[in-house]
Amino acid sequence: MSSPNGVELVLPMLPRIPTSLISEEISGIYGSALLSNIQKILGYYEIYDKGAGFTAEGTNGDYIASDLRFKQAASLVNKEARFLFSKRPDIWVTVPYDKEKATEQQREEIKQKNSIFQAYIDTVFDKTRFFAKLLKAAKDCFIGGRVAYFINFNEETGKVHIDFTPAMEFIYDTDPEDSIVLTKIICFYTTVDSQNKTNQRIYKKKYWMQDGVCWIFEALYDGTGALVEEITPERATQFTYIPAGVIVNDGLTGDTEGQSEIANLASNESYYSKLANADMDSERKGMNPIRWARDMDPNSTKGLSTGPGAFWDLATDQNAITVGTGEVGVLETTMNYTNALTTTLNRIRSNMYDQAEVPDVSAEALKGVVSSGKTLQAIYWPLIVRCDEKMHEWRPALRHIVETLLDGARLYPGAAAPYLDDNDLPDDKVQIEVDNQYPIPTDEAEEKQVDLAEVNAQTMSKASYMKKWRGLTDAEAVQELAQIAHERQLLEDSFTMPPVDTRDMDNREDQNQSSEDTQSSSQQATQNDEEDASEGQNEE
Repeated sequence: MSSPNGVELVLPMLPRIPTSLISEEISGIYGSALLSNIQKILGYYEIYDKGAGFTAEGTNGDYIASDLRFKQAASLVNKEARFLFSKRPDIWVTVPYDKEKATEQQREEIKQKNSIFQAYIDTVFDKTRFFAKLLKAAKDCFIGGRVAYFINFNEETGKVHIDFTPAMEFIYDTDPEDSIVLTKIICFYTTVDSQNKTNQRIYKKKYWMQDGVCWIFEALYDGTGALVEEITPERATQFTYIPAGVIVNDGLTGDTEGQSEIANLASNESYYSKLANADMDSERKGMNPIRWARDMDPNSTKGLSTGPGAFWDLATDQNAITVGTGEVGVLETTMNYTNALTTTLNRIRSNMYDQAEVPDVSAEALKGVVSSGKTLQAIYWPLIVRCDEKMHEWRPALRHIVETLLDGARLYPGAAAPYLDDNDLPDDKVQIEVDNQYPIPTDEAEEKQVDLAEVNAQTMSKASYMKKWRGLTDAEAVQELAQIAHERQLLEDSFTMPPVDTRDMDNREDQNQSSEDTQSSSQQATQNDEEDASEGQNEE
């Protein structure tokens, strides 16, 4: 079987699942096309796991050619998935309200509700290891072209499960009028594998819509397709929609199968491995050159040592036509093709990176490039745009997962109770925001200066700055601002003179004035007495 690019694929065996389990759900032309598509997907996983196959050239029966597969496609898929989800996306659940008309009490109530919603979602994600599963699901989606997710609520065990399923383990139908709305989805996988089909166990879960309600059925089958155990008999759930979904990778309008990244990279990887292995074979032959002898005595050329400093005492063949003309030599590979081969391999490798929009950030490729935050962002810009494109498919799926978790907590409170910390989930409508984060180092110092300038220009609040750069919560930011205001008040008070009571100054002035008047009167009286005394003496 060949891939769309013409590369011969070595397919593993189909999953050990009886075709009867699939034909029960989907038959006819669509069923045949589905089985063919599953075969292709298995081929893509084979390339991801072992590398693309190739046919070695120029080999003989006495020489075993190299068979080293360079897993370039798998490396690019892993890099793309890591860049997309290695940093967990920010998922916020908030209650919308009119900020201008809301009172302070209403604001506090909404903050408490937001805290309950967010704590519930974060707890479910942490306990189910959701973001680790999300990264693996991205790889499955890039390999198989699509991936499915299921949200289960089990009130008996008090657990919530979020699981992802690769493309070859589920089939689904959508509404003819809306390809986004699921009408049926079935997943099946082997839980116990065995050569004996009666000992084999296959799990099957089925969701389907009927009379506006989602129905569920779970069971175990053996390798012959016979029913072994009904885990969940056919029954209606409390959901009015299927608590599952399908994420499709790339594709065009109406495409329900998606596009595999491996399919686009398989041909290049096959030729890359083929040329690289031919180069290694030539090098191996050059490391062990062929020795030849002409007109030499066969008895003297047997068992010659090839160690360092070896000495050969050879004799010419006495039966040769010309005596004394024996020769010994070595056939060496000149490796004159090295530069051309390096150029070709780099061209193929660069083409693969360009197809995946993944930048080559190896030490050799970035030689002489200033690795600042802005430069790296420019280098990663094509991959950022590609991931933003993929988020148009992943962001609604993440919102749907959160909505299902909230609805399930109300419909199945026993399953959600361990994640709620003794709080009832409010009935308010919520707004779900998903903000993806890319692992690109940025120039934080420069960004901080820009944010500080916005704070000084009053276009950004101090609380927002603290939450962004110091990781504070709303309450911590308010407490920090209150402490700053208190310290500023203390500093201002320490440099301010105590107030002066003007009434005391007026009293002191009055007292001084009366004292001056009294002294002046006394001096005047004394002066008058002296004048009268002097006049009396003159008269005498």
